[in-house]
Amino acid sequence: MVEKGRRIVRDNNCYGCHTLDGHEGGIRAYYTEDPGLGPPILWGEGEKVQGYWLYEFLKSPTTIRPWLKVRMPTFGFTDEEATAVVNYFQALDDVKHVYRPKDFHRPDGQLAAGGRELFDKLQCMKCHMVGAQAPPGRAAGDLAPDLAMAKTRLDPDWILKWMQDPNKLMPGTRMPTFFAEGQSPLPDVMGGNSEKQIRALRDHILTLR
Repeated sequence: MVEKGRRIVRDNNCYGCHTLDGHEGGIRAYYTEDPGLGPPILWGEGEKVQGYWLYEFLKSPTTIRPWLKVRMPTFGFTDEEATAVVNYFQALDDVKHVYRPKDFHRPDGQLAAGGRELFDKLQCMKCHMVGAQAPPGRAAGDLAPDLAMAKTRLDPDWILKWMQDPNKLMPGTRMPTFFAEGQSPLPDVMGGNSEKQIRALRDHILTLR
């Protein structure tokens, strides 16, 4: 699966824009002043996004970061090619749950309510947008994707791993490590239980529209 997808990625010069699979995205070298304006780094993409979403995105790319000055081309992939690229990303990350149902995780309403309080206190909206314009006056490198897309785009298990230690999954990310070494920055919420807080944040994010 890796080799079949790798041939498609290579033949379509995905390495020309994206950093992945041991290749540094060529165009990123021109974004020295603000790397956030360059094409996204795709380390761990197979674990990060849902297979169904990635398949549909490859077939018909949509806007994720509207402030970027580059856009993902529509390559006209066949169904077989798009499937092969999804399998390639997931095999690179040793993903076991290939194409599991879209609603395999249903947010817990009570947890999500607590997650909303955490979301506000941690000021997530200072960088993230939720179905609206990007926060004004911020450098592109400080901006983060639209969280209204999280329910259909991001893998719920990956969200937990990301919030535990963003820099471990994406070295150099500007996403703060709120729960360093498993410690909560808000000991007065949910008894200071960092694991429960992370799950609550995840479930709140998955309810956003």
